[in-house]
Amino acid sequence: MEPTRDILIVDDDRQVRDVLHQIFLTAGYNCRLAQDGREGVAMFRAARPPLTVTDLKMPVMTGIELLQQVREVDGDAAVIVLTGAADVKTAIESLKLGAYDFIMKPVNVDELLIAADRALERRQLLVERRQYHAMLESRVEQATHHLAAAYRELESTYRATLEALGSALDTRDVGTEAHSRRVHGYALATAREYGFAEVELRDLAHGVLLHDIGKIGIPDSILLKPGPLTAEEWGIMRTHPEIGRRLIEKIPFLRGAVPIVYAHHEKWDASGYPRGIGGEDIPVGARIFSVVDAFDAMTFDRPYSKAIPFDAAKAELKRCAGSHFDPAVVEAFLRVPEPLLEEIRRRSAEP
Repeated sequence: MEPTRDILIVDDDRQVRDVLHQIFLTAGYNCRLAQDGREGVAMFRAARPPLTVTDLKMPVMTGIELLQQVREVDGDAAVIVLTGAADVKTAIESLKLGAYDFIMKPVNVDELLIAADRALERRQLLVERRQYHAMLESRVEQATHHLAAAYRELESTYRATLEALGSALDTRDVGTEAHSRRVHGYALATAREYGFAEVELRDLAHGVLLHDIGKIGIPDSILLKPGPLTAEEWGIMRTHPEIGRRLIEKIPFLRGAVPIVYAHHEKWDASGYPRGIGGEDIPVGARIFSVVDAFDAMTFDRPYSKAIPFDAAKAELKRCAGSHFDPAVVEAFLRVPEPLLEEIRRRSAEP
């Protein structure tokens, strides 16, 4: 794109002004004329010409002052200063302030026009480079936005898949339909009360939804057995945390869920399984899960037990705090508002 050939000529000498006007008019420039620096700055503010040619020594406002004010208005403005032999030092100083070039008087027409053309070209390159960088930044921003949206959509798909998988696992365990969705909601609410940051909730959510994924490896003859399990059958059933760990630990997206899947049957007093660890050796996500899982088991009808009221279930959690459950997690759960617990339970029954 050809640079706009508009020029502002600033000189207090009318004769010099007229000569410069004729030189640039003949060369195809659109000219504006100012008789001092103050008038020149006013014209520049109004018209923003890409090129300014100014004398250095002028009354009212010097060329140096004009240069400074013009560059404040437009950092890309191309400015050429005209100077006599006595002001060469000042002219050189003007270069440090952003002037493109200085021309010695008396002016050589060819030298002046070449300097003007180069100044406009340089300005145009600066403008185009800035526009190019802005365009690149805009594209990067758009790409980042699209990538973030795609990632959110992918996460949403993962979450829906995990919820479906959790529900499918529930259907294999008689009487626990929608159990994973309820426990998922209770666990997130408890974790927030416990002090989890929002960014920490994803792994907890995945672990809760997949806590029983290891039951995929348990024979239906054991998993769906209507009566009590034999000691040998219990031994097989207790392998499901290890099976679950092996299933998901090699999936990067789900690696944060492993501690819950592997430790969700451990107890605070170390009487659980599969490792028999206790206290704070149990991952905090698993400690949260054990509390909300027990609450759900007590407040929802199962083939082998009838639901009890929320208050009774909370009293039982308090009684077992320090033995089965982490007391601090129990306290966090008890701070969850009961209307929220009711809402989580109601939503879990929705299709």
